[in-house]
Amino acid sequence: QDKSGHRTPYYEYRDSAMSRCSQFRPEWIKVLRVVTSGDPLDPDIQMNNGHLMMQTTLFIGPVDFYWTDRHGHVHRREMNTGDSNYISPFVPHSFSARAESPEAIIIAVTYGGAVRCAFREVSRVGATNVGKLAGDWRDPVEARKCLLKRRLDAECLTFQDLVDQLKMPPGRVEELVAGQEATALELQALAEVLHVRLSDLMVCPLKDEEEVVVTSAAGSRSKARKSRSYVLAPLARTRHQPDLKTFELEVLDAAQPGEGLSCGLHTFVYHFGSVPVELTWGKDSAQLLRPGDSAYVAPMVEHRFSVVPDAQALAVRRPNPNGSAHGLGRRLLVVRIPGQLSGETLAEYATFSAFGRDRVGAETVRWYN
Repeated sequence: QDKSGHRTPYYEYRDSAMSRCSQFRPEWIKVLRVVTSGDPLDPDIQMNNGHLMMQTTLFIGPVDFYWTDRHGHVHRREMNTGDSNYISPFVPHSFSARAESPEAIIIAVTYGGAVRCAFREVSRVGATNVGKLAGDWRDPVEARKCLLKRRLDAECLTFQDLVDQLKMPPGRVEELVAGQEATALELQALAEVLHVRLSDLMVCPLKDEEEVVVTSAAGSRSKARKSRSYVLAPLARTRHQPDLKTFELEVLDAAQPGEGLSCGLHTFVYHFGSVPVELTWGKDSAQLLRPGDSAYVAPMVEHRFSVVPDAQALAVRRPNPNGSAHGLGRRLLVVRIPGQLSGETLAEYATFSAFGRDRVGAETVRWYN
């Protein structure tokens, strides 16, 4: 509803490229509700309830971004073409246009992580019990307390057992069990007693400013890296999603063809510029990407972006779906996310014997003779 109580359009949605092999759910969204007050509590703004999916967003045109922090305070940030953000799951948020013209558009790339993959088990165990196991990284003391309790319970160790095996003063062990931060030597001793890696006992606190991350286009471009074919500017990032990699990629005139790119992550591409580019992959596969087009690239598939000859670019010209707010030139949004081959999965695979690890996913041998 708008502030007069009438139900009026708020967003226009269009699906973008996705694959059943990945957890991407990308959308082109035109923001229809115009709010000019600058007030984050304007009644014309409709906040959502947050969602399970992580979200990274590219902004095109004059968009206002709103979110509610964990203290209940509503923030407003003016965004423009090339700005970006990251939104943690279940953070309420919304978007509005600052004017009727130019167009106000967002490319909202949502994706599921490890929790979504474990959804069935979370449902069986119950969110309350999962919360007891996980803690809340906004409160590092409580998080360390939950983490250590989970490890102790798994080992069937009591407090006295831990004191006996650590050979530390009981008072200090009590502090550690209550969530106090351990020294490097204490962490090593705990890891040996609990038969885990040091990293399995570490908590990375979630700071207030990390729940939602906002990055300006100017800030991104100040960190850009230039190669022969591309300029790569890092967009919104968070250390709590280390395999989320977002870029603004500009295809340079020298990309004839462009340099090959590949990685172990799933890749989504959206063209928000004004000049077509060619996407090629494999031995001889190619696809023209015009402004507004999008693509998905699977892990470990080498691909490249190349300049399209002027005559060909003119021949395929069409109205830009991003209107006058589009980026200039050959400008691509590139978003990379992990699939099932997460860091934890790869760490497990790295322990497999070289005598048979190549049989994973392609088993042709019985385990017995």
